[in-house]
Amino acid sequence: MAAAKENSDQGKGFCPVYDIECPSGSDAADACENRFTGDYNPLQNFRDAEIEHCAIYRAERQELGGRAQTLRLSKEEKSSKDEEK
Repeated sequence: MAAAKENSDQGKGFCPVYDIECPSGSDAADACENRFTGDYNPLQNFRDAEIEHCAIYRAERQELGGRAQTLRLSKEEKSSKDEEK
C-alpha cells in the first residue's frame, strides 16, 4: 500500500500522457490525470485531444531543449580546447 502511495506522489505534477513535468503546474496535471483515467478519447472529445496535443508539444520542446543544451556544451568544450593550444 505504501508503494502505491509513493508511486502516485512521484507522478504528482507530471503529464499523464507522457512522463514529463506539466508546465501548467500540478493542478493542471491533476485535472488531466482525472480526465485521462476517466473516459479519455481524443478522437471524440476536443478537451482530450488538447491534452494529447499539449503533451506531444511539450515532449518535443523538451527534446529540442536537450539537443540545444548538448550542442551548447559541445561548443563550450571545443572553445576551451582551442584556448589550451
